[in-house]
Amino acid sequence: MGLLALLSPLVLASTVANTAPSCTEITGWEQILARDETRWIVIGETHGSNEVPELFTDAVCLTAQSRRVVVGVEQPVMNQEAIDAFLASDGEEAAQRAFLDATMWNHPMKDGRSSESMFRLFEKLRQMKAAGIIEDVVAFQPTAFTSRPTPAEVERAMAEILLSAAGADETVVALVGNVHAMRTEVPFQGGYMAMAANLPEGETITLNVIGNGGEYWNCMRDRCGAHPVPSPPQAFKRGVDLSPDDAGPYSGVIYLGAPTTASPPQGRP
Repeated sequence: MGLLALLSPLVLASTVANTAPSCTEITGWEQILARDETRWIVIGETHGSNEVPELFTDAVCLTAQSRRVVVGVEQPVMNQEAIDAFLASDGEEAAQRAFLDATMWNHPMKDGRSSESMFRLFEKLRQMKAAGIIEDVVAFQPTAFTSRPTPAEVERAMAEILLSAAGADETVVALVGNVHAMRTEVPFQGGYMAMAANLPEGETITLNVIGNGGEYWNCMRDRCGAHPVPSPPQAFKRGVDLSPDDAGPYSGVIYLGAPTTASPPQGRP
């Protein structure tokens, strides 16, 4: 194995300039920020792409231009200490190696939240925190249950963490699986209210991410790897489309404007 292959997991992040990333415009994002009462912006994804974490970075950056922002990530809360340490670090090789020891990167279940693109997202968030663009990053997948929780209990606990994450004048922008982002009842496992449905209705906007086909890297049935997703009836341009239907599962959709490409799990050197 060559030297480049041995170093690639760390070089991947260190090639990003150690300055705060700039924002790329998302058409219609001003609609999301038009209502001062909006305190929770929940972006629902299918885990395992390169494009969604990049879009999420822009959503955070654009929101932070006019608001104080706390970022929510769907990671087990047991990783909060490792996240905090990485955010406070210089982002160099030693800090990256220490961060890669966290359980979030080493769990046997690879559902896309431990992908290379997620590692790049954390590096960008580190840069944004160092530049004072964002206030903090909060992991909100609960783990402190004394007995096996029901799906409804998990969703409520996720919402409670996000509720406590927002200070008096802060807006939480959260990235989560799109089922958790629903503001209506989840129609399986007997039915239960999703995480976003447990947030204050008048202060929450939920968006479902839709790409123009492509692939995601995740575990489905008996195989982990790149899985294709069907293309929509038409190719959509990048931007937000809010729904006039207050009873729908999401406040609207956010179009990637491109097909997705699969992002494999973040490796260790």
